[in-house]
Amino acid sequence: MTVPLVHAPVDVGLRAWVLADAEELAAMYADAREELTADAPWRSPAWFTVDGQRERIRSCLDADSVEGFVITASGAIVGNLSLDEIRRDILQSADIGYWVAPGARRRGVATRAIGLAVGHAFGCLGLHRIHATVDIDNRASSRALEDNGFHRVGVIRGFAMVGGGWRDHHLYQLSAEDWRAEPA
Repeated sequence: MTVPLVHAPVDVGLRAWVLADAEELAAMYADAREELTADAPWRSPAWFTVDGQRERIRSCLDADSVEGFVITASGAIVGNLSLDEIRRDILQSADIGYWVAPGARRRGVATRAIGLAVGHAFGCLGLHRIHATVDIDNRASSRALEDNGFHRVGVIRGFAMVGGGWRDHHLYQLSAEDWRAEPA
């Protein structure tokens, strides 16, 4: 007899980066080093160290155009999310980027984290629009955005160097008006 697998909801949260996160982030990234260097070969060996993560966090904390967060699941750090290129001019916009550790994937963590970030961007920051780019073969990431109301608005050819080649990406966007119009 097969026993059905029961999935408990994952308690997902976002917390602003603090320097004390460097050790846990470095360990998490070291565990996924092969994946992360294949996708972004520009990451130096120092990026995977505690000192490298401290510098990354410091840079984020010092920049007015970036808000960086750790993604937590049941209290443990399982990824990161950032609102980058925050513009306070006529665009009132930001780009969103996120990464979830392999062991925490396929449980809705990214979807929930994106939802929290969208609420922060439109509620607390008062932004008008959020953009995201997703490799055209990354269906899980596209689904996480779409589940949060993002709309695909086009394809950017040769957008990013990933794994040694220029890859096409889908461009997504979500406006504050569309977000507010979506049912909860």
